[in-house]
Amino acid sequence: MKKKLQKKPFIFISISIIVLGIIVTTIFSIVLMFKNPSSKNKGYSFYTIQKEPDYLFKGTVTANTTTDYTKNTALGELSKIDVIDGQKVNIGDILLTYTSSSDDLSSQEFEVKNSKNNLSNAKSDLLEITNKDVDLRSKLSKVKDNVEKQEITNQIENNNDAWKTAQRSVTAAELVLDQAQNSLNNKIEHQTVSVTSKTAGTVVMGTESETSPLLSIVSQDTFVQGEVSEYDYDILKINDSVNIETVDLKRKVTGKISSISPVPEKTNDTSSFSIYKFKVILDDSLQNGYTVQIHLPNTNLYIPKSAVKSGSVYVKDGNTIKKVKVQTKDSDGRLQIESGVKVGDKLIKEATNYVNRS
Repeated sequence: MKKKLQKKPFIFISISIIVLGIIVTTIFSIVLMFKNPSSKNKGYSFYTIQKEPDYLFKGTVTANTTTDYTKNTALGELSKIDVIDGQKVNIGDILLTYTSSSDDLSSQEFEVKNSKNNLSNAKSDLLEITNKDVDLRSKLSKVKDNVEKQEITNQIENNNDAWKTAQRSVTAAELVLDQAQNSLNNKIEHQTVSVTSKTAGTVVMGTESETSPLLSIVSQDTFVQGEVSEYDYDILKINDSVNIETVDLKRKVTGKISSISPVPEKTNDTSSFSIYKFKVILDDSLQNGYTVQIHLPNTNLYIPKSAVKSGSVYVKDGNTIKKVKVQTKDSDGRLQIESGVKVGDKLIKEATNYVNRS
């Protein structure tokens, strides 16, 4: 063997040089890898944190107020309806006109006369009781017997209670008479009575039936009445900002949830879940009656469980990898981020592999 090596020293030296070169190249590559972090990025799969889809709910645009006006025979006979269906009205505009009949005046005059008689009777009763008090006190001053004095004193006290009752009756009768007289004066001065609008809005004509209004004033300001099932009920919160979109996608407005009903809607179908109403105050009005979609932004962020190692993730920042502490929780089998990273961050998907190599 020694003879062979001695015969071919050039081959031995060449092999030694090649082996040494391989060793040096390997060491140099390892050093470069540690000095250049970007080399560590190669070969890793990354997960980009994305925004979750919005929660969607169905809603209907509804008028803020609807004021009904029914037929009021106490005002007289309805002589005119001063508006038409679809008409825009302001506060104070005349809607209905009533005319007082002669029968109304006669009945009111009788009411005044009857009230005067009642007041006169009440005053007579009061005067009688007052005179009785004077007589009893005069009699008391002349009596010397103590027993008789006590008896008269008791009568005076009882009569005093009766006087208070009679005084209250007079006061009540005077009030009734004042009201009756004012009503009569009003009817005399106003043979016609106008009913004016309490709100601004659009006229919606009804019927003259006893159970339905003659007309309604529907306000131009609107809100959205939304519906949420019991499965998503806890997602909604008062003052949550939402985006409203009409079904034809022509209008998009913003708003806030102002109330959430704690009581489910009554339903006649056989649904296996309950539906609750919630109200959205709009930043800009929409047409009353429109069907809309309510978008509630989903702010939850989720990442693969494999991206977390010992409470940290590894975020790609340019050509470097940063170790970032995160707060997470399990949410229906998914890993939800509470703090530490944001939408758009790129994480090493298999954090364990990266830690093992560094």
